[in-house]
Amino acid sequence: MPRRAKVEITYDGTAGKAKVAKAVSSTSSSVSVNASGEVTYTVIKGDTLWAISKRFLGEGSRYTEIYDANKDIIESTAKAHGKPNSDHGHWIWAGEVLVIPGTTSESNKKTYLSSGSTTTKSKLGSKIEKQLTSFSYTDEANGKSDSISLTMYDIGREWMGSLMPEKSAHIKAKINLDDWENADSLECGTFLIDDISFSGWPLSCNVSGVSAPTNDDFKSLPQSQTFEKTTIRQIASQFATKAKVSLVYDAPDIQIAEIEQKKKTNSAFLYDLCEKYGLAMKVYNNKIVIFDMVAYEAKKAVMTITDKMIESWSYNTTIEGTYTGVKLSYTDPKKKTISVTIGKDGRMYSLNTQASSRYDAELQAAAKINEANRGIETMSITVFPCTLVASQCVNVKGFGNIDGKYFIDQIKHSIGSAYKMQLTLHKVQAPFKP
Repeated sequence: MPRRAKVEITYDGTAGKAKVAKAVSSTSSSVSVNASGEVTYTVIKGDTLWAISKRFLGEGSRYTEIYDANKDIIESTAKAHGKPNSDHGHWIWAGEVLVIPGTTSESNKKTYLSSGSTTTKSKLGSKIEKQLTSFSYTDEANGKSDSISLTMYDIGREWMGSLMPEKSAHIKAKINLDDWENADSLECGTFLIDDISFSGWPLSCNVSGVSAPTNDDFKSLPQSQTFEKTTIRQIASQFATKAKVSLVYDAPDIQIAEIEQKKKTNSAFLYDLCEKYGLAMKVYNNKIVIFDMVAYEAKKAVMTITDKMIESWSYNTTIEGTYTGVKLSYTDPKKKTISVTIGKDGRMYSLNTQASSRYDAELQAAAKINEANRGIETMSITVFPCTLVASQCVNVKGFGNIDGKYFIDQIKHSIGSAYKMQLTLHKVQAPFKP
């Protein structure tokens, strides 16, 4: 029987526009059109330029466009309220009438002021499927969001023209398999389109997407705040609720006496916090997933991959960047400097950090050495599709001393002339524990 792999795409092409049109319906008394034919918005109490930009332009990060178009009124109002300046739009006040840039054309005004919904192109997903020339899905175990990349031919120049994909719109992908042994259909998840490019000849369109919450503040808006007497689970839960996604937390409750988030996005701050204590984090299909790396490395292998199953492979072992122990110095709540050592003399790593107790310091020291030592033995293999996901363990067999239990750090699914999976692995080492 012939083996087939087909990518199923769900995409309407208008998700971004529909959301904006609904948000700025003419039922809002603060939205109007001035004498020059431009759409204007009257600021109300609690507004920020980021929120206004997200509402009208679809992306909060485009707030500088609104600031540049209204710089004079924003700065003069700030001075009238006793401020030396607006801090580049940080300070705005109720009653300011702001012009929304790029809204003078009739088509744009309809987008911003129409009380009806925009046209839904429900068949764009199937059109992409028919014109798809290559597709890849990268499944990450830790430190990154999952991502996709797809390329369509564009001989008719539709994707360059009327069907040009929307940045920040959502696209969903699934790989359906027929007649493959040891493989099932794979839900890749939902992705935010973040990059669009065209090339020729022949003319083609490439679209890339990243798995991210619908609330882009999670990855785009730097924030400063202090957390006291809490846990990593509670911080992650707070961020997940704000980002309107669910939280999957499979790790011990790690106590945090006090920690400061200083001008970091919630995403970057949470990644750093998890890494500090040996936890893995990824964003997948509208979920924030956090798990204990050492615990997952200790799980049984889900399958054995032999040399006969592998199309190509590479292996590396090194001592560079790996350690036999960690010496950690920290200042306790009584301002006393204390040293903690984990492991044994040899290649020692020195670390200075904040810690609330000796156990807290030992947790951080163990996390640091375990993370470094995951680079001792690494492998990259290309295999025909099988049912595996990043964060699982497999046994590798048929390579002599290279054999052993490996953890899957990344899987890249590629579909073009054939369907293949490239696995990036590290050999499971005996962990250091506090």
